[in-house]
Amino acid sequence: MSTPLFDVVAMTEHWMRARPGTVACRVDRRRGAETLTYGRLDELITQAAARLARAGVTAGTRAAVMIPPGRDLVAVVLALLRLRAVPVLIDPGLGARAIGACLEEAAVQAFIAVPRAHLARVVLGWARDSVTTTVTFATYALWLARLRRLRAGAPPVAAARPRAPYADDLALIAFTSGSTGVPKGVPFRHRHLAGQTELLAHLGALEPGATVYSTFLPFAVAAPAMGCASVIPRLDLRHPGRTDPAAMAASIAAHGVRGLFAAPALLDRLTRHCARRGQVLDSLQIVLTAGAPLPFPVLRRAERCLPAHADVRSVYGATECLLVAMADAAELAGTAADTARGAGTCLGAALPGNRVRVIGITDEAIPRWSDDLTVPAGTVGEITVAGPAVSDPYVGRPRETALARIDDDGEPVHRMGDLGWQDEQGRLWFAGRKSERVRTADGEMYTDQVEPIVNALPGVHRSALVGVGPPGGQRPVLCVECEPGTPRRERREIVERVRAAAIGGIGHVLAHPGFPMDVRHASKIRRPLLARWAARRLDGDER
Repeated sequence: MSTPLFDVVAMTEHWMRARPGTVACRVDRRRGAETLTYGRLDELITQAAARLARAGVTAGTRAAVMIPPGRDLVAVVLALLRLRAVPVLIDPGLGARAIGACLEEAAVQAFIAVPRAHLARVVLGWARDSVTTTVTFATYALWLARLRRLRAGAPPVAAARPRAPYADDLALIAFTSGSTGVPKGVPFRHRHLAGQTELLAHLGALEPGATVYSTFLPFAVAAPAMGCASVIPRLDLRHPGRTDPAAMAASIAAHGVRGLFAAPALLDRLTRHCARRGQVLDSLQIVLTAGAPLPFPVLRRAERCLPAHADVRSVYGATECLLVAMADAAELAGTAADTARGAGTCLGAALPGNRVRVIGITDEAIPRWSDDLTVPAGTVGEITVAGPAVSDPYVGRPRETALARIDDDGEPVHRMGDLGWQDEQGRLWFAGRKSERVRTADGEMYTDQVEPIVNALPGVHRSALVGVGPPGGQRPVLCVECEPGTPRRERREIVERVRAAAIGGIGHVLAHPGFPMDVRHASKIRRPLLARWAARRLDGDER
């Protein structure tokens, strides 16, 4: 039998007992912010746990949670973990049909949501065969429930506390589409959460007493367990890339935020906003980026808006293995020249406990590990990772699991779907997504070994390398998006400048008015759409 584990709830409750009057969470609202102390957060979790228990939620219940960011979301997730139930978290930007499929795959038994989500479930028939318990979390619902108890003269009911979780107990299921566009349920056991907590400690941001602002909601929920004050920002969950940088800057200043978590694209928008206003985010001591490699120009712009003592660190990982490697600002600056020559972007060294290896590129499943799979240092291949935070196989997705996992004598090895290479110092370099490589008749080309070179040219905001035609005979095309506000005549000059650079021998260069972006992931270009657009443009030119 597995041994009991010191879990996230126990960690949070430690701070509740030790510092009940200390701020645990701040929730940004349209009219100011709501502040929750650890004592108040304990009350909310206790109330939510009692309400969920009365509704029939028990240990092991799979409970879908569809509540916007705020105190209710934090309280409900932590209450479910306290009850040893299994929160099922689904990206609300996936769309109605995909959400329904996720609920079916997870076989959810409870549906905990705001009223409009309940209405959608009833109208669209989400998980009608598996859901037996529904709970509404909304202001009026909470008041009605309290009024009924007062009228009945019933005393508050505290939910019974189950035993401490075992390492192999299922903790939660998170659905994410990643870069594939196919929603996949990633199950985490309590030992995975413990492994992630240990890895988080190496980042240096979640230190007791720090105030942390995170646009990644899992970090925002986890922060109170580390003794931090978490700032829950106002986010547009369907369009995270549209998050208001002015509101971010104001919140960071108002709350004296010490640590910031943000995707590189969102950090770029924030620092561009600050640069236009001459604003320095004085309170920040550490900035962590994740979701995409941190481009060196974005780092340089960010540093101009930060105090001199602030650290900027680029974290590499995925939902299936949250934290894999990290590169600090000095490392990114020291490797920027190599990046500009086509080496890719440095991701830094693997975090302690992770074993990172690079294998030969293939789109086929690999059932079992063999050391013959690895490629020599300096050779581009697919990045794999094994370690304490690597999750269980996908829920109800045997094909996707087979393509993403290799069995290494009982230890799961996760295939990242990213291409890269390791240098002689053991540092990891990113070359691009495996699915986005351009496969020409003369060999393969990798996006991150081309685009940083183009992005360094004057007037270029960003670029995208796409392939037109069937794999093995694709024509490489460079799509270029100029800096906002660039006049039409200058756009033509920028395109000619890129074409004259003859980067990688690519002859096709097209100016694009504005790349199609993934609304859920502000850093990710929708390359299939861009490739189809490029194909139409090339076809028109040839005619």
